[in-house]
Amino acid sequence: MSCRYMPLVSSVLAAAILMALGNAPGARADPADPPAGQATPAAPAGGRSAGQQTPTTLQTIVVTATHRVESIQHVAGGVTALGGTFLDQIHANSFEQFAPFVPGLSYDSLGPTSDIIAIRGVTTGGTQLSSGIGMYLDQVPIGAGTPFGVGFQTTPINTFDLDRVEVLKGPQGTLYGANTLGGAIKYVPVLPDLANFGFLASTTLSGTEHAGTNYGEDVLLNTPLSPGKVALRVDGVQQYDSGFGNNTLLGIDNQGSAHTTMGRAQLLAQINPDLSIDIMAFSQKIHASGLNVDFRNIQDSQPVEGTYDQEFALHQPTSSSLRMFSGIVNWKMPWATFTSISAYQNNNGTSFTDLSDIYNPVFGLFGFPPSVYGFLVDTTTKKTTQEFRLESPKDQRFEWLAGAYFDHETTHELVNLQNAKDTSGALFGFSPFFGALPSMYREYSVYADGTYHFTDRFDVTIGARYSRNSQHYQQFANGWLVVPVAPGLTTHEDAASKQSVTTFLFNPRYFITRDFMVYAKAASGYRPGGPNFVLQLGKGAPTFQPDKLWNYEVGEKSTLLGGRATLNADVYDIAWSRIQLTVNNGGVNQIENGGSARIKGAEISAAFKATQHLTFTASGAWTDAKLTSAVPALGLSRPGARLPFSARLNVALGANYGFNVGNRSSGRFTVTDAWVGNRTAGYKGSPVAPYYRLPGYNNLNLDLAIFAPHGIEIDGFLHNALDKAGQVSATTAANEYDPLAPVPVVLIQPRTIGVRLTIAIGNPYQ
Repeated sequence: MSCRYMPLVSSVLAAAILMALGNAPGARADPADPPAGQATPAAPAGGRSAGQQTPTTLQTIVVTATHRVESIQHVAGGVTALGGTFLDQIHANSFEQFAPFVPGLSYDSLGPTSDIIAIRGVTTGGTQLSSGIGMYLDQVPIGAGTPFGVGFQTTPINTFDLDRVEVLKGPQGTLYGANTLGGAIKYVPVLPDLANFGFLASTTLSGTEHAGTNYGEDVLLNTPLSPGKVALRVDGVQQYDSGFGNNTLLGIDNQGSAHTTMGRAQLLAQINPDLSIDIMAFSQKIHASGLNVDFRNIQDSQPVEGTYDQEFALHQPTSSSLRMFSGIVNWKMPWATFTSISAYQNNNGTSFTDLSDIYNPVFGLFGFPPSVYGFLVDTTTKKTTQEFRLESPKDQRFEWLAGAYFDHETTHELVNLQNAKDTSGALFGFSPFFGALPSMYREYSVYADGTYHFTDRFDVTIGARYSRNSQHYQQFANGWLVVPVAPGLTTHEDAASKQSVTTFLFNPRYFITRDFMVYAKAASGYRPGGPNFVLQLGKGAPTFQPDKLWNYEVGEKSTLLGGRATLNADVYDIAWSRIQLTVNNGGVNQIENGGSARIKGAEISAAFKATQHLTFTASGAWTDAKLTSAVPALGLSRPGARLPFSARLNVALGANYGFNVGNRSSGRFTVTDAWVGNRTAGYKGSPVAPYYRLPGYNNLNLDLAIFAPHGIEIDGFLHNALDKAGQVSATTAANEYDPLAPVPVVLIQPRTIGVRLTIAIGNPYQ
């Protein structure tokens, strides 16, 4: 492992310590802040604060889930907010580390560089090619919106210097548009502070069982350029995580090791009290060496060899990167507030995967002998978005919001199936499969919603969105899988599509008391259709259609005991139709519409501030997601198959205790425990997507932090204290061709123990 950055960071920290000893106390999280209870039950949001007396009630948390600034306890729908303080306390650097604390959130890990995320069970599993959830950085949708841009994969955004993560549950088709079938996830950065200077630097060192040493460095600087008017906030991350996969065939350890670099610069200008401009530049890159998987038997979910052992025939590097530039203008006028959100982003993902178990049977049909096949995918999507919004003033009998959205994406995807036993990658002189796949996606949409307050306790929100998209796709391909009788011939296929979709929202809300609200919600969402991957063999459909769903939900949100406790609960029923399914035709994946599903579930979350220094939190979700029709494309002749990757039951518990240690120092002890129930990969009874059972697992984490004078924090942590080999997700694609092939299974990080040293000067978090 290379630690070339450690001496530099150590020098920076040493200098910061000397500066801190001669300056006023720095800013850091209040040691008595709970890990999950300030914002929303089980996972509160809220910025870090210093120098304040620990409150005796839970903090009121403000979110922007409805494009309006309001208390999370007033949002008439399922929302979880994970605050920056909580993310910091549990050392959650990325999505996979905070996901267990969000009721109804699940994922299929594709390695350290990408995930497939599902909310409320809306997923078809690891083979889906388009995302079912929307991802936002600040107010900008990130990631590709089509299968050609590998839109199903989401880059794990590093969570350093975030104010909060908002998880919006259920379809968000009216306000957030396409690809929000299951919901949306918003990463909300800390805004530049116009009044206070702040600097923070931290270094982390840890060790992982069955792996090696991990390290990371975080730095942020907030400086007012014109006090009260203009401020700049800059932060950066450099992180190394040691992998724990052991490739016994190649004799390589630490498979799944990953390097992450992230940088963000944000400039906030308050031109006058009614006009502000927010400009941000963001860049992140993750490079991984192999996969954190072991091989399991499909019959009993037990290791083929040892836990963490794998036998891939090829080294499998992956990488993902995101570069984004955005500008947000807010202008408050007497009759409305105008918001403009302009953004450009560049998404890139590359992967090289050992698919020998899949393509040996395929090429065996041509009479070719067994070989080793690697599949290279290199995708770049350039995306420009523009959104305009108008919002009426608050506290009126009728409130309204209207907007328009534009999205333009160009994608260049390169796919290359290679015969690894030949230095040129060829198979008997010709490529197994090579494709250059340029595509374009353009979307226009308009939306509006209105809220009428019949009384000061009862209101109804009605909304709608009209979206129209056009797509163009080309394929330049050659190889044995394209034209078997002429594998050297490069073919050109061209396809296009135009589609329009309307989504709706009906959302009544009633406050029984000021602190007890009940609501109902009916909302729809969709995922765009489009042109399909074209095969010269003539198989499959040239286009596929949007899939749609309706979510019907009732819930309550209550604040109890004078603000010392919160209790939120909801139940929902989702009807999903024309599901987009991935079907392998002649060795190439295509999308077909087929089948329907019904998802029923319930979610609950609670927080209780027992004393000024002690807080308890709990959350849980029950999800029952099943197909309600036969799906011939999956080889399923009867309904009832369970949808993949969603646990029927998951529970998260937390406790946070703040204490004094004397000499102007204090401490904080945090315990979190997440239990994820059993899930499935594939579908029971399907020969196309074979079934694998993922057993439930428990993940216990401990954290002890000491806050010393002059902005110094020493933080020790123990993750996965019981060293459970929890199974996150599995890939059964090879089992379509060989029913007894070993199943690659992604595992949670083994027991990890570490320490973090942080120095803060001024007020990095106000």
